[in-house]
This record gives sequence, C-alpha cells and structure tokens, in this order.
Amino acid sequence: MTRTPYPRTALFLASATTLGGASLQAAPPLPPPLADLSAPMQASVQLRGTGVQMLELADRMVYIAGNGRYVFTGAAWDLWHGERLESVAQASALAGRIDLSRMPLDPAKLGAFTAGRPHAETPAAHQDKAPLWVFVDPLCVECAMLLGKLDQVGAAAHVVLLPASGDKSLDIAQRLLCAPSETTAWTALRDQDFSDLPEPTPECDTQRLVRVLITGRLLGITAVPTLIAPDGRLHQGAPADLTAWLAGE
Repeated sequence: MTRTPYPRTALFLASATTLGGASLQAAPPLPPPLADLSAPMQASVQLRGTGVQMLELADRMVYIAGNGRYVFTGAAWDLWHGERLESVAQASALAGRIDLSRMPLDPAKLGAFTAGRPHAETPAAHQDKAPLWVFVDPLCVECAMLLGKLDQVGAAAHVVLLPASGDKSLDIAQRLLCAPSETTAWTALRDQDFSDLPEPTPECDTQRLVRVLITGRLLGITAVPTLIAPDGRLHQGAPADLTAWLAGE
C-alpha cells in the first residue's frame, strides 16, 4: 500500500495508561471530578480521522483528544451511522464502514472513472450490484494491479484519483483528469504509461482533485488503494481475493 501524506495523530498511550490505572503513581493525580476514571481500561480504539482515542473503562467510555490534554466523558454518537457509541467493539465495527446512503459520494464532482463494466463472463452476482469505490494513486503499482483485476472480474467501480506520493503524482493525476477521453485516461492509468498524456488545458476542472483530497481526509483514508464496498465495508490495500471480498467473505 502507498501511505497518504495526511498527518496521523499519535495514540497517546501515556494518557491512556494513566486513565487505565497502570501507572497512576508515576503520573500526576487526576483532578477530583475525574478521580473515578482510574478504573482498569478494558479496550481502546482511535476513532478514524479524528485523532480522538476512545477508552472503554469498567463502567464508562472516556475520550482523549489531541495531545492528551483534554478528556471528554458522557455520551458520544457516530453521526455517519446515527448510532450512539456503547463500546470499543461497536466503534471499531462502525469505523470499518461508510454508510453511503448517509454520506453520498458524487462521482462527477470527484472526477471518478468508471471501471469494471460487466461483460458476458461476469458472474451474475456482480452485475446487479451498485458500484464500489476505489481510491488510487496513479504511481501506485498495487493500485494498477487492482485495476486490472477489476477489469477481469467485471465489477462496476468508481475509481477516484487520490495523489498520495507527491508533486509528480499530482501532475499525472491532473493530466489524467484532463485527458482527451476517459478511455485514454483509463488505459494510461491501468498500464501506468503516461508519456502520451497532454498537459491540462485551462478549461479543465482540476479542482476536482482538491475535493478528492478533502474527501480523503474526511473519510480517514490513510493509504491507497482503499476500497469501499457497496455495503459500506472499507478495505485498505488490495484484497487477496477480490471476488471473495466483494461477496463479503
């Protein structure tokens, strides 16, 4: 996988351990209103894309933000799914999905390519499903191999360019979006041969890449390729068995 350049907040284990009770003697004492939060920690998870660490104590949930300076208690909700967070296990499960009915993505605004058009050899199970989403970097070899598999499987997909590897990747992404035809761009992207792509014209809307970068941050995408299945399942990296993953196995 190619890691994106987005900064990732560290998992402030010192703060988590302090609240978990393992090193209370070495750490500053908790303020009186938080003294009852020293119960043993049962589990923890970083909430995707927020830098917030969720801790499950024996009797409640605690949330540590930023560098561990601020602690939040009380009810928390995952608004993307419309569910109140009750446990780390539940939060982890929700973090691994995107509810596309509540968080709709617009292929046109993101400059998405259409891939994996069904053909005669495509299993019927794939032909009637909504397209999956695939975020790729034009210079990512693993991404190119995945695109080839999409063509073989025939599963329809929206392929979005997320330039994650620097200025060269961004330049190629702009040229792909502004290619004379989608067929030309798709072939160049799949084969990773960009030598014949012209420079973007002033009329070409390269602001679509800005929207993609914002969307990537919002969704917490930290590596490419990243896939979102029609049922909302997230997967970073190319699945070992694409057909099985599409089937939910």
